Formats: sequence, structure tokens, C-alpha cells
Amino acid sequence: LLVIFILVTACIIFLERGERKIPVQYARRVVGHRMYGGQSAYIPFKINTAGIMPVIFAGSILHVPQYLIYILAGRFDFFKKISHIFTYSGFVYSMLDFCLIIFFSFFYTALMYNPTELADNIKKSGGFIPGLRPGKKTAQFFDYILTRIGLVGAVYLGLLAVLPNIVYRFAQVPFSLGGTSMLIMVGVALETSAQIDSYLIDHRYEGFLSSGRVKGRSAR
Repeated sequence: LLVIFILVTACIIFLERGERKIPVQYARRVVGHRMYGGQSAYIPFKINTAGIMPVIFAGSILHVPQYLIYILAGRFDFFKKISHIFTYSGFVYSMLDFCLIIFFSFFYTALMYNPTELADNIKKSGGFIPGLRPGKKTAQFFDYILTRIGLVGAVYLGLLAVLPNIVYRFAQVPFSLGGTSMLIMVGVALETSAQIDSYLIDHRYEGFLSSGRVKGRSAR
């Protein structure tokens, strides 16, 4: 269990920090007496673009029929058999949960990212992706990238959600190892680490300014 915990934590950190960087080049343009553009940047697409929301949506939808089956099982023998099959740690529940998580991952990613709108915004700002035409070709490229990255993120979330059932079935442990709980825990730890790094960098920058020549001249 300790080895599984370490491997799952390392996998979560690797995939949560993973991203696909799309390079964007901005053309030079002259506005008045100033020149703008001529710079390069990138658009980061995370592997897990939907976060924890697909797991929450899938669990909320599956809880409704599970609750109804549990109520009807006290009155009808037919629903008693279904209640034994449709248990939380059962194969049917895990497969439905896995499929719904994949569906909601693509659905939530489609709500967050609009490839056509993103391509139009880059085109309006004078940017382009090297090797691609601005506009429709760029939008198709974004859709291609988001679909394949989203598939990896969806499978990753689905496996993480059904991980407690897999561990319970094969290891026969008396408790469940919450994959989504670990995702939240690791996500909070990564965010806290990023905030600490940002604070330390700002503190060093302020210390550099306070001890530099600017302070000496102002003191005079």
C-alpha cells in the first residue's frame, strides 16, 4: 500500500504539472512612432484541463439511481439483486463512473476552450503559430491538440476515480484508497508550493531593491 501510495502521488504530480506548450509568434507592426510585436510566446494546455469537476459530475449522477435502487430494494426482491450488482465497489458502478468521467472531461474542456475563438483572438492580436495559417487551420490544430490531450486527461481521471475499487478488489484491504482525495491533496500542495516560491521570489526582489543603489540615492 505504501508503494502504491507513492507511485500514485508521483503520477498525479507528473500529470498535473504536465502541459503542452504551443508556440505563438507575433508579427512586427508599427503604430505611430512605436513598433509592437516581434516577440514569441506560448499557450500552455494542461493535460488535465477539466480538473476535478468531471469526477464530481459523474459521482452526482450515479448517486441518484443508486439511492433509488436502495429505497426500492426494501420493497421489491428484483431491486435487491440489482442493489448487489450496483454497489459502489462493484464492476458495473466502476465502469459507468469511468465512462461518465471521460464524457464530462471532454464536455467540460469544450466549455472552457473554444478553438475557433482562441484562433480568432490570436489572429486579431497579430499572432500566428509557425507553420500554420491563421484562422481555420489554427482552430483545427487547437481542436486536434485538445482532443488528444483531453483523452489522456480523461483516462487519467477515470483510473484515479476507480482506483479505490481496484485496490479493494485485488488487495482486499479493509479501507479504500481515495484517488480523487489524493488529487485534491496533491493539487493543494502544488498550489501552496507555487505560492511559497512566488513569495520568496518577490521577497528577494524587494530585498534587492531595498539594498541597491536606488535606496542609497533616495537616502541622500
